[in-house]
Amino acid sequence: MNRVGQAWGAVRERAAGAARSAVGRSSIPFWSAGGALAILLVSVVALGGLDRAEAAPVQYDVGDEARLSLFSITVLDARLADEIEEESVSADEGEVLVVVTARMENLAEYPVGVGRAVDRVASRLVGVTEPLLSLSGVTPTSSPYVWRTDDSAGSVILQPRVPTEVQVVWPVPEDAITAGVLTLDVHDADARRGQIILSSDHITWRRADLAAQFTLDVGEAP
Repeated sequence: MNRVGQAWGAVRERAAGAARSAVGRSSIPFWSAGGALAILLVSVVALGGLDRAEAAPVQYDVGDEARLSLFSITVLDARLADEIEEESVSADEGEVLVVVTARMENLAEYPVGVGRAVDRVASRLVGVTEPLLSLSGVTPTSSPYVWRTDDSAGSVILQPRVPTEVQVVWPVPEDAITAGVLTLDVHDADARRGQIILSSDHITWRRADLAAQFTLDVGEAP
């Protein structure tokens, strides 16, 4: 046998020896430990152990300010009503109006609207499928109403760094009010530019983590 053949024979012999060692009795603890680790890892992933942990929302009362990435909100008052005569808004049969008065400040560098898009910017604060402001565990019966409290007409537009007092009114089922207490969920926002059908100068605020919750003592339905 030439030297090349001897070399290949040596390689095959070493490979066979490694294979025998891998399945030998002495290797059983190693494979058992590896198998147990694999099972543990699969269980952790299945239970969400590697998911990003979300921080619990900060709890606020009326009068407190929640300051987030793109806006701040201070709930000034919350109540229930059958109608708001000055705005010609009334609840239908089986409904009640949840009226939240708040001071809001736009922390971005451009104007944003509350309830509608303004200048290619959609803040998505209310009136969308995943709003930044919503009543926890309550599904409104229709889109919320929004207006300024200074009797100015037109859409509510938040100018940069100008605190503005607004009212947001959600029509909800009467039986959604239990013990006269509601919770206002406030989500943080990510500003994203452009979408598939929109140009890059369009900005949309997308719902991020649930950052704050306001406890609203609204009393009994009128």
